[in-house]
Amino acid sequence: MTKFDAKTLRELRELQEVAIRTEKHPESAVVIWVVVADDEVFLRSWRGANGRWYRDLAEGGPATLELADRQLPAQAIPTNDPVAVARASRE
Repeated sequence: MTKFDAKTLRELRELQEVAIRTEKHPESAVVIWVVVADDEVFLRSWRGANGRWYRDLAEGGPATLELADRQLPAQAIPTNDPVAVARASRE
């Protein structure tokens, strides 16, 4: 799991939307929702499992988050943990 420093976590909390590029489709960025719960970052898609970026990362894998003028490498880890999902849904 990618760990972000406190400054980046604050920025992600404030932005809520960022762009993501996956290894399978590096040429196109997709705007997604970001939820920061505690110190964990969750990526959300309004299209759910039908979203292309979501399908690209469903098995886990590298991605790049774009916020403001920065690109942040990230590692996707799918979760089915009901506690983590509930935490991300409350924020």
